[in-house]
Amino acid sequence: MTKIRELRATAVRIPLRVTTSFSTRAVRHRDYLLVELVGEDGSSGIGYAYAGTAGGLWLRHCVDELIAPLLAGRDADEFSANWDTVYRDLLLLGRRGAVLRALSAVDVAAWDRAARAAGEPLWRYLDGSRAEIPAYASGGYYREGDPVENVAAEVERYRARGFRDYKMKVGGLPLEQDVARVEAARRALEPGARLALDANNAWVSVDEALAAAEGFAPFEIWWLEEPFLPDDVLGHAELARRSPIPIATGEIEATRWAFEDIVRQKAAAILQADAGVCGGVTEWLAIARAAAAAGVPVAPHWHANLHAQLASAADNCICIEYFAPEEDIYNFEALVTQPLVVEDGLARLSEAPGLGFDLDPDAVARYRMEG
Repeated sequence: MTKIRELRATAVRIPLRVTTSFSTRAVRHRDYLLVELVGEDGSSGIGYAYAGTAGGLWLRHCVDELIAPLLAGRDADEFSANWDTVYRDLLLLGRRGAVLRALSAVDVAAWDRAARAAGEPLWRYLDGSRAEIPAYASGGYYREGDPVENVAAEVERYRARGFRDYKMKVGGLPLEQDVARVEAARRALEPGARLALDANNAWVSVDEALAAAEGFAPFEIWWLEEPFLPDDVLGHAELARRSPIPIATGEIEATRWAFEDIVRQKAAAILQADAGVCGGVTEWLAIARAAAAAGVPVAPHWHANLHAQLASAADNCICIEYFAPEEDIYNFEALVTQPLVVEDGLARLSEAPGLGFDLDPDAVARYRMEG
């Protein structure tokens, strides 16, 4: 047994080179929470979560002031019991959102520590069976320039990297303009490639979302993601029944109970649980296994380095989301010393212990938030 000696939390803010937008907001920088879990034997592991375009310090304080005192001295490998202790104690402060993101980062660090202590990559520690995981290219954000040409050019760049499948943003322009962007992406992709769309909670009614789905349907869409706010499970369910395109959701949802409701209501054909949001590795595995029992596939949101490890241990995980670092959309890679290798649309897992990467201390220092 290894007792938890310390949790060290750091907030970082990494600017984007160019302002980037999707349907509901503009992004100029991204905040991340970093957590190091240290055992009394000196072993350690790292975890992380995305805080959004603000809130990095809030999540850091959550770890320092709320979570760390609850876990000090507890067995680091009692993943479920530790998760349950924090969740129950902080129930009044956050069953979703910031508290769950902070708990997610702590839980990821606990699993990373355990795998590193065992000298195994996390995917093997979890009894994973796949060393190669299908990955799709994610992009299609709104930036300066011609919106149609921007999408076509990005697809070509990803094709040059060996990607076939692609996901792009919709919902940020009038429907006819977004349809033109989707048509351009379909033309730029090779025959048989899959094209997914992400609305980022853009619509407020089923009729509005259905009109969009019908407009996009001629372009053979893989899935339509996050049409509504996550709390509108019944809206998702009604749209799922009527839409010509499969519905996907779950990237900002948390805990097994919320995902059980999505499955029970038949509100999505694909679940997009994010281990940095839903409660960490412990909760992600519970969600994926419950989804598998219900015959529902999982396609996790973001964090390719982490989700490739988990996908290996979940046969119903059909793919992971990947952002090329040079596109400067998801910029966590600025902190990583050994980025995940993705070639020809496949993430190739290594034998490096734990999550398979370390954090660059100079980069962490450069982007650290004070306060």
